[in-house]
This record gives sequence, structure tokens and C-alpha cells, in this order.
Amino acid sequence: MKKVVLLLMVSFSSFFLSSCVETKYLEKLGLITAVGYDQAEDKKITGTLVLYQFNPAMEDVEKVLTSTSKTSKGIRLSQNLESDHKLVSGQLRIVVYGRDLAEKGISHLVDTLERDSSIGNMVYLTIADTTAEEVLTYQMEEKPSNRGTYLYNLVRQNVEAEMLVSPTLQEFITDYGSVGKDPILPLLTAANGKVGVDGFALFTRDEFVKELKRDKIFFIRSLMEDYNAGSVEVELPLEKFKPYLSSLHSGPENDRVYIMIDSIKSSHTIKAENKEKPSFRVELDLKSRLLEMSEEMKLSEPEALRFLEDEIGKYIEKNIRDTLQMLKEEGTDPIGFGTEYKSVRGHQDLTRKEWDKLYKEATFEVKVNNNIIRTGVIE
Repeated sequence: MKKVVLLLMVSFSSFFLSSCVETKYLEKLGLITAVGYDQAEDKKITGTLVLYQFNPAMEDVEKVLTSTSKTSKGIRLSQNLESDHKLVSGQLRIVVYGRDLAEKGISHLVDTLERDSSIGNMVYLTIADTTAEEVLTYQMEEKPSNRGTYLYNLVRQNVEAEMLVSPTLQEFITDYGSVGKDPILPLLTAANGKVGVDGFALFTRDEFVKELKRDKIFFIRSLMEDYNAGSVEVELPLEKFKPYLSSLHSGPENDRVYIMIDSIKSSHTIKAENKEKPSFRVELDLKSRLLEMSEEMKLSEPEALRFLEDEIGKYIEKNIRDTLQMLKEEGTDPIGFGTEYKSVRGHQDLTRKEWDKLYKEATFEVKVNNNIIRTGVIE
């Protein structure tokens, strides 16, 4: 008898609980996978949505909607009127902000994402080199099943390959709210039948102020996150290498030697000295494999290998110094020197306005220790 009563209680509970949950049929939903925002006239915003629409009689169907309004929620209302599927944000994977819009600030649009309980904080944020609409509607040579999923996977695999700093919604919010650290996001470009990552978008607070091309990514990322399997291409004067070359392949018109090192394992330290003007000691330790050289070198000779290590270290050192100088001049601090300076005794109450002024006077001492532990097939 007790078992019968228990079974009835469970059945009634299941009935009432299920009646409280809104039933959503997949075929009636438009799953938003990507959204883009661009600056429009009269202080309006143009929004572009990429949807997955499921149709039992067809394969998964992609649909792109574009409309203009004064707010992101107004865009959603307008686009709902243009679709026979109910638009839902639970599958949103990536957000793209147009260049013009990003230069004026995106905090109000990021705040909208944060307040939407259906959107996770691991959504990727990106900047379009031109407009978000162009990136999300660009006709690629190999058409993906869904552009939103394609762009998300594009960024994710580059984050996992240690080419990019992870650009999640949570990380942007944390950096934007910090005194002494600015956000940094991937810069997307659409050209030659492809959509790809062309570099980094650097921010001062929530405003896009400077782009950093892909060949300079290593020199910022190496001071933000340690590498486990990184890579970088190095370009050095050929003249210095001639005593260590076994043969010369380049013609007289080429005065450079090109080197690729990979399997990089790195560790970095940034120390702020307790001075009135900010002063930082930056040290980067690298262990790597020599993967490729444009010239043949006598790497079996210890002297030649030490020379190569030193020259690569000097090259990376110089590029880091130049990059830090550029960041200081642009007033953007993605690495977080201000946060490090604030941790020094006596600066805990540092304000953003105070750091903006101090940052212009900051000095950096950079030291790179490079160790080539393998030479691949070069020998």
C-alpha cells in the first residue's frame, strides 16, 4: 500500500512540475548563434543575427536577420517580427562589434549581454575590421553550415593553439572593471573569400583605440599568459650569421635570415618597483625548438647554437620593448602593469585617472632568456 501511495505522489509531482515549465519545440525556435552590432545614423544601432532554424523536412537552415533600432533589445523585437521562429539566445556563441561602434565604446552593449540570464559568460567577444554585418554576411569560398558556429570555432581553436588571449564576456567585464588593466579582443577581417583573425583590438576602458597585427601577437600574449606550445617567426640580419653558415642559399638581394621556433614553453615575471614613477622589470624565459631556418647553419657547433639563441633572444627583447612603448603611447594597458603597480605598498588606493597619468611616465626593463633545447631536422 505504501508503495502505491508513493507512486501516486511521484506521478502527481511530476505532472504539476512539468506544467510549470514552458514547452519549447525545437522546430519553432530560431537559435541565435552570433550577433553583430554596428553604428547607424541618428545614434541608432544596426544589429545582425545569425540563426539556426530546424526544419524536419530539410537539413539545418541558416538565416541572417538585420534591423536597426536605438537599443539591442529594440533590435530583437524588430527581428522577431521578421521571423516565423521564436528567437532565443541560449545558443549564442560569439558577438561581433563593428569598428566605428567599438571606437565610441561598447560597455553599454556588453552590459546588456551580462544582464541576459540566458547568455553564458563564456560567449566570445570580437571586433570587426570593418563592420559586423560584413563579417557575418560575407560570402566565403567554403560556405559553413552556420556562420556563428564557424566564427566561434575559429576563435576557440586559436585560443587553444595559444595564438590568442581568450576573449570571453567574463574576461572583458573583469578587465574593464579593473584599475590598471584594459580589455583586448580578436580583430576579425573578411577578405579573399575567407573570414579570419587579423590581429588584436586594443582598448582604453571600453573604447577600441589601436589594432595590433598578427605578427606582433606573441610579444603581448607572452607577457599575459605563459606558453606551453607556442611559436614565433624571427627575422634577423644575414650578415651576422655568415661565419656560422654551412652554405648560403639566399641571393645577393636578400639580406635577411628567417627562423621559426615552436614548441615554446615560457614563463614570465613582472615586478613593479616601489617608486613615485612606475618602473617595471619584465623577464621572459623561453624554452623552444628550432623548427625551420631559411639558411643552413652549423648547429652541431656549440658556439653557433649559443649565437643563435642570443640573437633570437635579442630580437624578442627588442620587439617587446617596442610593443610596450607603443602601448604606453596609446594609453592602453592589456598586460596589467597598473594592477601590478597598485599591488606595491602605498598604491592600493590608486584610481584609474591617477594610473592614466602615471602610465605615461612608466619605464620598462626587459630581459629575455632564450634556450633552444631541440633543433628539429635542421642539423
